[in-house]
Amino acid sequence: MTSERVDKAWHTKGIETYSTAAILGSLAHYGVPVTEESFLALAKEDFPLTIALGWHEAWKGTGQFSRFPGAAAEELWRRLKGGELAPTDLALALINLLTTLDAVLASKPEDGTLEALFKIVEGSLPRLPAEGDRREKFMAEMVGALGEWLEVLDGMAEALAKKGLALADRFVTLEEALFPVRQGTATALVKAARGDQYGALVDLRLIAGDSKRDDFTRLTAIDGLFQFDQFDDAKNSLLELMERAEKERDVELASELVERLAHLLKVDPKRVDRAELRTRVEQLARALEG
Repeated sequence: MTSERVDKAWHTKGIETYSTAAILGSLAHYGVPVTEESFLALAKEDFPLTIALGWHEAWKGTGQFSRFPGAAAEELWRRLKGGELAPTDLALALINLLTTLDAVLASKPEDGTLEALFKIVEGSLPRLPAEGDRREKFMAEMVGALGEWLEVLDGMAEALAKKGLALADRFVTLEEALFPVRQGTATALVKAARGDQYGALVDLRLIAGDSKRDDFTRLTAIDGLFQFDQFDDAKNSLLELMERAEKERDVELASELVERLAHLLKVDPKRVDRAELRTRVEQLARALEG
């Protein structure tokens, strides 16, 4: 094991200025012996933040080195993974784009970087992991890295549309590519933001009631119906999905349905079918417990 190590000024100099041997040496010194080979083995299963969380269990570094595992995992990823996209890199690109779009919404002068920022994010999309467990892990880390910016992302396309900006179309295309469960629904919300609520509701009802679509894509459309107080349409699609969840014993879907049916009872407390819906919620909840 190398005796080379990163010094205490790493967080001001930048970890990228140190050798791989120094980064590995510091990890070992503070309780996490790692080689390039062992890191690549970890990277086959997880992404940098999850890897760093595992390292923190044995980490002995304090002060300037208390947060070293996260920075080390990200830097080793960039060096050893042959250009494979890291969730935090995409999150940073999104934050930079959202920051500039926020300025556009505030009618501040555009600094000339908007097109480049869009292209960076759009160019990252083909580099996302294929659908499946690895894609889910990637997106979970990216969303975690976005933090409060996720709420800004969620509302950006609609905010641009309300301002009458054509950028809304470009952003919603990006949004639906990042989050496939929003396909169609995000576009419908942009349509509503431009004043065509009738057309948006037609689209949302079609998606929510389409049994050939992914269940969670339908749930996203149901959430859109809730946004416009279309409670009966939302209820009908929820009950249809409930039958599927019970038949297929899909616990994840059932949990989402319980949450939305409970929300329906809360936001529309004077429903004539309140007792019936409460019974269905209780039945599904008991099925989850079993």
